[in-house]
Amino acid sequence: MIKGIYTAARGLDARMKNLEIVSNNLANLNTTGFKREVPFSEIMSQAGNAQVQQLTDFRPGNFYQTSNPLDLAISGNAFFVIQTKNGPELTRNGNFQISNDGYLTDQNGNKVMGNNGSIKLDTLQLNKKNSISISNSGEIKVGDTVVDKLLISKLDDPQQAVKTTGVDFSVENSGFQIAQEADYQIKQGYLEESNVNPIKEMEAMIQISNEYDSSHKIINYLDKSLDEANQIGKV
Repeated sequence: MIKGIYTAARGLDARMKNLEIVSNNLANLNTTGFKREVPFSEIMSQAGNAQVQQLTDFRPGNFYQTSNPLDLAISGNAFFVIQTKNGPELTRNGNFQISNDGYLTDQNGNKVMGNNGSIKLDTLQLNKKNSISISNSGEIKVGDTVVDKLLISKLDDPQQAVKTTGVDFSVENSGFQIAQEADYQIKQGYLEESNVNPIKEMEAMIQISNEYDSSHKIINYLDKSLDEANQIGKV
């Protein structure tokens, strides 16, 4: 009976974590480039065993047009590379900007990496109001001048990537590969939506809540039965 209470309590803990995962998915419904986390129960069902691990759903989100030349969406098994204080990280969030000192950065100020390192745009050329064009392969031009080419990476096993801050990922020992041009395509003036489906997440939340209530009732029942057994033993 005590073992039953312990098992049910573990179930409560797992469902609480799943509720947190689903809540976080819903909270990032409108976050550019966000990849949903998969609840534990879904992982165990797909794997066919009781092994618990955290997985990320890397399926692409829909692209939407912004017409901002610094907004980039990327298709295929491919990621932009940004340089953070913790080292290089990968992202699908192409909502970029130009810093005051002329570097191409994400919204947090992390520099976007090119084949030649951090990408710096010639401010003099920009002041001449030359347009910035980025090709499908990631080549960056200011007017007719080639500045650099975006460093695009891929992951042989995406599940080795660890989510860091919302939409970015790190890989141990920088274990990502340089993507070939045939592996991806960049669309300038577009961004990638979150791949969260709100209807499915709400369905998952309802199911997890029901399972949580059932586990809680089981614990109450077993606890009451254990108490009654103790009372009988005292007679």
